[in-house]
Amino acid sequence: MSFATKAGIIIGAAAFSGMAVAGTGEASNDLQSRLEAAEARIAELSAQQNSDWLTEQRAEQVRGVVQDVLADADTRASLQGTGATSGYNNGFFVQSADGKWSVKINGVFQERFNYAKNGESVNLPNGNHDNAWGFETTRAALNFSGMLAGEAFYNARLNWSPYNGGNQLEWAYGGWKVDDTWSVSLGRQKFDVMRGYMLNAEDQQAIERSLQTTYWATSSVTNGIKLSGNMDQSRYNVMFSNGSGGNANNGYVNNDHDWAISGRGEWLMEGTWGQFDNMSSPAGSTDGWLLGVGAAYNKTNVGAAAEAKNWLVSGDLTYHSDGWNAYGSMTYGKNDPNTGADRDSFGWELGAGMYMDADNELYARYSWLDPGQGRGADSSKLSIMTIGWNHYIAGPNTKLSVDWSYSFSDQSFAANQGNGVGYSDWWNNTPAAGGNGLNDGSNWMIRTQLQVAF
Repeated sequence: MSFATKAGIIIGAAAFSGMAVAGTGEASNDLQSRLEAAEARIAELSAQQNSDWLTEQRAEQVRGVVQDVLADADTRASLQGTGATSGYNNGFFVQSADGKWSVKINGVFQERFNYAKNGESVNLPNGNHDNAWGFETTRAALNFSGMLAGEAFYNARLNWSPYNGGNQLEWAYGGWKVDDTWSVSLGRQKFDVMRGYMLNAEDQQAIERSLQTTYWATSSVTNGIKLSGNMDQSRYNVMFSNGSGGNANNGYVNNDHDWAISGRGEWLMEGTWGQFDNMSSPAGSTDGWLLGVGAAYNKTNVGAAAEAKNWLVSGDLTYHSDGWNAYGSMTYGKNDPNTGADRDSFGWELGAGMYMDADNELYARYSWLDPGQGRGADSSKLSIMTIGWNHYIAGPNTKLSVDWSYSFSDQSFAANQGNGVGYSDWWNNTPAAGGNGLNDGSNWMIRTQLQVAF
């Protein structure tokens, strides 16, 4: 009921009462008393009405302020490119609000000081010496990856290194999602057969991958098309490619009818996929087991008189726990160059690491390989023990590492491996002139490395 209506009722009631007793003095006094009471009631109702009006007005003002703040926030978001976001999440990124368009930038550089001691004089690039030392920028790489319209993806990496023949393009490929499980990628990419090579250089536990890993033909990058599937507890890939062409980014006319089929399956027996993106297992990690098996067949045209038919099969098992990890791998391969000099190669390695505290990690690795360098010829075997220490300066992004490797066998094997690069992980590339190509086994190397990765 409105204020005016209430006041009218009160006045009317007072007037009616006055009329009923008109003509008497007592009635006049009573009427006056009733009028005064009515005026008091009217004043009370007026004050109450004004209070209610102020309350409603205040609520309207608050609602207006809230709406202004929300409108201002929408305006600021629109000025950022239709709600685009940016920041750092395992790499610097810029993406649309719905995540369908994105670019992520990662980078790594590794600065090393190496000292290598050889058992006898060898032909090193700096002369005929039995030792070599110095600084080097082993890698300086930038990686660009992201999504396009939520369905397509891309990944490209530029790498400047003294070990890649001056080639600055390490990989570059794009692809699309077939469905929520399967995707197709086309371009220059890894074989994805052995876990030790599949993990990027910045995600290794040791300063460098072992020679047992880099020896195999699939420890390289090639041009091809790959089908990949990612399930909850397993993932797979199969690729048809040009084969192992080393690091050269050649045109199709240089392929010379080379081709390869490769693939790998992985089974997550415990844990999460993300914890196996790195070789180490920091404190706080949950228990996890990962089993992987890969294989490849590689046909290479090595000339009019011969063509090589190579194949290999490899398996690995990795365990992660709270602050420590262990892993092992075995690989067998056969090289049939159709020249009577076919060979069987077999290698394996074991490794483990443990965090002493949040910033310091110790690790050890042993690698063994029989490359089978031809029947009837001396087959130099690889046998190297490595122990090292990682000091994490800024979490996993910056670490200082020192390791020492000792070879229990000669290193003439390295002169004949003919595949990929060891990134300063072998001592001599060419046997001494006039020598028998063998060292006396007293070979060791110490390396220090500062790695910055983002």
